Amino acid sequence: MLDDRARVVVICSSDGWAGTEKWTLRSSEELYKRNRRVLMLVRRPILFSGRVTVNVPYLRVPMRNEADIFSLRRMVRLIKRNADVVVVTRVRDYWLGGLAAKLAGVPVVLRLGVVRRLRDSYIMDKMRYGKLPQRIMVNAQAIKDSLVKSPWIDPDKVHIIYNGADIRGHISEENLGFTRQLIGVPPDSTLIIGAGRLAVEKRWEWLIKATSILVAEGYNINVRIIGRGSEGRDLQNLIFDYKIQHHVQLPGERRDSHLWLSAADIVAMPSENEGISNTLLEAMGAEVPVLAMKCGGNAETFTDGENISLCEIDDFDDFVNRLRILVKDRELRERIGKAGFEVVKERFSWERMTDEYEALLDLTASEGRK
Repeated sequence: MLDDRARVVVICSSDGWAGTEKWTLRSSEELYKRNRRVLMLVRRPILFSGRVTVNVPYLRVPMRNEADIFSLRRMVRLIKRNADVVVVTRVRDYWLGGLAAKLAGVPVVLRLGVVRRLRDSYIMDKMRYGKLPQRIMVNAQAIKDSLVKSPWIDPDKVHIIYNGADIRGHISEENLGFTRQLIGVPPDSTLIIGAGRLAVEKRWEWLIKATSILVAEGYNINVRIIGRGSEGRDLQNLIFDYKIQHHVQLPGERRDSHLWLSAADIVAMPSENEGISNTLLEAMGAEVPVLAMKCGGNAETFTDGENISLCEIDDFDDFVNRLRILVKDRELRERIGKAGFEVVKERFSWERMTDEYEALLDLTASEGRK
């Protein structure tokens, strides 16, 4: 194990809050609770304020782009003073943070949470994924399988560590009523929640189109898609085009998103590219049934029809039909929700993830000392 002098620097260059940012904060907190010395270097500290449970030290570094020499120099100094191992979590800091760590003589763990096909002819991919990190941490076998197709990725340096999840169990009736009132959803309406970046790959337009179909068929449903991103305006226009603005809303980022997920009847995730989504795990940890796609780690980890409902990645009709079935069948929702909870409780605790994460950091730091 890393001794009490060992230090971990975690870098996150994000300007928005989603699954990667939540993992970055929570995993750092879990390390800090174990008396690890952790320092976070972040682009936007405001993303993390109000969400912390323990006061992990952090410093702001602009990380404006991959050619930000000022940030690179600052990170080299900070890493030299504070790190025995560096963790990078987003594409921009794969380069900036990875290069800074290289210049500081400190080994790097790259954390990747989505399937990414590397371009063998692209020098930046070769540097980001092949040359700069000593180890790569992924949260699904499908991500590793994609990475090791590249001739310059050593399979032995790619480690699968499943995410940790907040496992809260079923929401109380009192909190359920309060939260649905806060959301603005009548007690007799089926509440469907989606959460994540409003980005093309998340395919929220599928959920909006599916809602328009089910509303036209007479189903009493309300949909809330939590998050923000570049697709927000186009999605809002689509909602108005379908004339379903009384059924679908985009409330933006929510610091209480866990309550919204817990109050849902269904969580729908039409994304075409995931590892294993934090939103998916958190919904399951609240006994809420999840509708998702056979992408990333979903099919390798969960069983369709037993603890999740999984669609073929490019089959919109299948997505609509499965959503319709879940809306109609409350008993099915309850059965899938309870089964999903048992899987998450058994395999996706933060304690289990942190044990494996620490072991990987130990290994990487010891290699750096040689």
